[in-house]
Amino acid sequence: MGIDRNKGQMMSDEKLESTIASEIDAELAIRSATANPEAPCVNVVGSRHFLDSLKSICRLPEFLLMRGGRSRFGMGIFRNSSLIVLTLLAAAPCGETRDVEGLVRIARLIDGLGDKSYVVRESTGKQLEAVGEPALPSLRFAIKNSRDPEIRYRARRLVGKIMATACQSKSTGLKLVLLHGGEFTMGSTPKELDRHDDEQQHLVRITQPFLIGACEVTQDEYRQVMNLQPSWFATTGSGRDKVAQLQTGRFPVDSVSWYDAIEFCNRLSERDRFSPYYKIADAKRTGNSMVAAKVTIVGGLGYRLPTEAEWEYACRGGTATPYHFGSRQGGGNYQYMSSTGYGTVSQKLGRTTTIASFSPNAFGIYDMHGNVAEWCWDWYDKTYYSASPATDPRGPDHGDHRVLRGGAWLVKQSSCRSATRFWHTPAEGKYFVGFRVARDPSHYMITRND
Repeated sequence: MGIDRNKGQMMSDEKLESTIASEIDAELAIRSATANPEAPCVNVVGSRHFLDSLKSICRLPEFLLMRGGRSRFGMGIFRNSSLIVLTLLAAAPCGETRDVEGLVRIARLIDGLGDKSYVVRESTGKQLEAVGEPALPSLRFAIKNSRDPEIRYRARRLVGKIMATACQSKSTGLKLVLLHGGEFTMGSTPKELDRHDDEQQHLVRITQPFLIGACEVTQDEYRQVMNLQPSWFATTGSGRDKVAQLQTGRFPVDSVSWYDAIEFCNRLSERDRFSPYYKIADAKRTGNSMVAAKVTIVGGLGYRLPTEAEWEYACRGGTATPYHFGSRQGGGNYQYMSSTGYGTVSQKLGRTTTIASFSPNAFGIYDMHGNVAEWCWDWYDKTYYSASPATDPRGPDHGDHRVLRGGAWLVKQSSCRSATRFWHTPAEGKYFVGFRVARDPSHYMITRND
């Protein structure tokens, strides 16, 4: 219910929503008449006129209508749908387009989660799941503000389902982990065993959320996307004697160049209906492998390689120790060598192994220490850390080698530390080199507090 500003009487939900809709239409008409024809109409509640209109219609407090405001009162004034629509519109940042009709539809569906009929509750839940990511802000709002425990329960389950779907490739099932960014110390201390001079410690801030592969890209995933099997450690590869009678589909892909990894990202983006993140021009190939190209960033939500800073942030999982599992023993496909001061048992598989064979870090990410070395976006520069920006570093503007991270099955444990840096020419694909993907999340996947 709302308050009729002319009569001072309570309005029905239907009349309230009709009045609000009329005010929105009027505001959009004003904006369409005065806006630059080349600039789309955005942020329908951005003007003082519209804020005043909503206040007078609904008698909402000022803090609700200001950008970033949050509801701090109960649900008794409006139905869930009305309050959800008003609050999400009012909280929209400048420059963000809001689909009012879509918000109203989603909000009404959320009302249905609390319907007395089980059939209706199940049906509306399936419809919201089909809406997908655009429903997330409204569902999160309902979780925090609805007085109906059934709505809160079902909304929470739906958020989990939608986020799980959003955090994996639609075409391959490749799983990703959403990281919200933060501040961490990159590099290693001078006292860390077997450290190198290019690991100078410095503070880094990752300001934007990002998704990163929970595992390295597998041979099966690479074959699905590229229709190729380049791996040395495959039943058809040059190292097939090392994997005789083993199923290698879930082994990480190896022997791919940096350019091959870039091309994989673009092709996977197209399969999952994202615009490619990179523009690839003047490509040159040797056999099936791309060995040269002009690569530029277009941007968007498509798949990409992680930056070196993103990779180390993801690897550490909030730790400051040499490995995400601590300072000494732990899981990883590398050579354990007691002479390094880290390992206590000698172990050497002499090949890659199935992804996720060892425990993940605190972020739920696997195989950050060993298995295959992983391509990053950045050019390598030994002295880059001394001059890199503190916020979202992306590496030097040019170079001869690209960064590899994580060590590999081929090297000793201390060469697989969180801070260890390797490099290689981007044209070469080696039998110890693979990659994992990253991508930027849609704004629906993150909350205003993130």
